[in-house]
Amino acid sequence: MKSLLVLAAFSIIACNTNTPKTTPAPEPPKVPVNNNGVEIAYNKKGTGDTAIVFIHGACINKEYWKSQVDYFSKRYTTVALDLGGHGHSGHNRDSWTIEDYANDVMATIRDLNLNKVILVGHSMGGEIILQVANTIPDKIIGLVGIDNIKDVITSYNPKQKKEIAHFIQELKIHYDSIVPVFIKQSLFPPNYNDTASMNRVINDVQLMDSYIAIQTFTSLTNFSLKDAGLLSNLKVPLHLIVSDYSPMNEANVKKYCKAGLFVKTIHGTGHYPMIEKPKEFNEALDQTLQEISSGK
Repeated sequence: MKSLLVLAAFSIIACNTNTPKTTPAPEPPKVPVNNNGVEIAYNKKGTGDTAIVFIHGACINKEYWKSQVDYFSKRYTTVALDLGGHGHSGHNRDSWTIEDYANDVMATIRDLNLNKVILVGHSMGGEIILQVANTIPDKIIGLVGIDNIKDVITSYNPKQKKEIAHFIQELKIHYDSIVPVFIKQSLFPPNYNDTASMNRVINDVQLMDSYIAIQTFTSLTNFSLKDAGLLSNLKVPLHLIVSDYSPMNEANVKKYCKAGLFVKTIHGTGHYPMIEKPKEFNEALDQTLQEISSGK
């Protein structure tokens, strides 16, 4: 009996040894994305007909969208990119404006051959998605701003101009020490408990090339004065998911959104709800995407 068991075991081993092993199909080579000589790093996941392009804010990177890429790539093609000068994208240019960053996004859409695109832009990304949507409207089926475009201004008064100039000058002289103060006081609620998210942002902004950061902030303050015209020319509604740590002037923004404005609010977070409350944020974004697909 024992010999029969040994023979049977040997036969199983022999059969397994002779069974050809299957080799997983190799992944297709990653398509390079290039904007006028600047390589754009990106993460692409999913195979849906509709593409969600995630655009980060100033001085952070595509990894802030990891939870969203993992969640939405089951139904959509998702692309999270590093804007030029950020993350793993190239630094080899001299201009760091909102228009340059919009060109990074449009190069990504072009080189990856994306057509039905929903743009999701956080913070500065709100200005970028407005520029992209006004430049290539036929590609864009939806716009979602994340904690941005909470008000529309068309000019700065003398006091505001002086404050902006002082802030930029302080960044040039004391970048590393100004960054944490600004982030804690302006981008999170007072006495905020989520120190892990706060410290992540501070660390990433401090690691940013200060020259690029300052050029970016300067461009952002100038470009935001164009919001009224860009909003008025949109062919699709603007959807916003905002945090309640700072006020939203919905009535003022709505005046300019001729194609429609829809606002959802995340409570109890700072400026980065996608990393602070990813589950709640994903649910809000999921609902927004469903509204966009239904024509709202």
